[in-house]
Amino acid sequence: MDNSISKFINPLTDFGFKYIFGRHADKEFIISFLNALQIGPKPITDVTFIDKEKKGESKDDRALIYDLHCQLEDHSMIIVEMQNRYQTHFDDRALYYLSADIYSQGEKGEGWDYELTPVYGVFLMNFEWKNVREQHIREDVCLCNMQTKEVFSDKMRMTFLKIPMMEKDAEECETVLEKWLFIFKNMEKMEALPQTFTKDPVFRRLGEKAKYAALTEKEKKAYRESLKVYRDNYAIAETERTLGRAEGRAEGIENVALNLIRMNLDDSMIISATGLPAERIQRLRSQL
Repeated sequence: MDNSISKFINPLTDFGFKYIFGRHADKEFIISFLNALQIGPKPITDVTFIDKEKKGESKDDRALIYDLHCQLEDHSMIIVEMQNRYQTHFDDRALYYLSADIYSQGEKGEGWDYELTPVYGVFLMNFEWKNVREQHIREDVCLCNMQTKEVFSDKMRMTFLKIPMMEKDAEECETVLEKWLFIFKNMEKMEALPQTFTKDPVFRRLGEKAKYAALTEKEKKAYRESLKVYRDNYAIAETERTLGRAEGRAEGIENVALNLIRMNLDDSMIISATGLPAERIQRLRSQL
């Protein structure tokens, strides 16, 4: 096996996220995760996956952001979205996509009386959200009365989960939600799921289903491609943070570019990350 491939697939990749949570045969995983969030008024016993294309998404968006649309037994919708890099106006984007599902309910034709089914958004954020007011691992947002602070409408709700803030060890995870967040952050580095997790049959089955060795050859190829995209984007995000610390100094930017060249990133990605012209990138390549 390729030494760069770990025992378990990375759930932060597009393939890993959808393989674990988006397959009809393994709905128990998404149901366990959603019930741990306690979003709706009662426990979820079944979900149906809905194929939806988001309007206005760029190719870069699709590489960084991937989602699942789930319909519950009462016809309410839950959008579960994974995002691996900060995006300008991220909060507005979350509101926009939930609002689109709210608006689409009006396409029922004549006689519709504006009664809405709930739309919930679950946003898994694999980045630091610097403009959030409350530094909690979980943020819940809803429509409320500003005077009384009471819920105005239960038809739209957003839950933000900040994966980097999950700092507990496996032995410290007490709730099912904490265990899922630990899985998101650490699964690729594991040799085995913690024993305290596998007491739950859902996590025990996850430990078998999510092994790289359990994939078909076609699935392994798709996963490796997805993993490369994830790692390339991670490298760019790290570059952006490094550039911020370098405060735009030319020497710092060129050092970052050299590191990206050593990582075999394409010139177009290095140019996008550093802002250096193609000619300068080529000259830096010749130095190695």
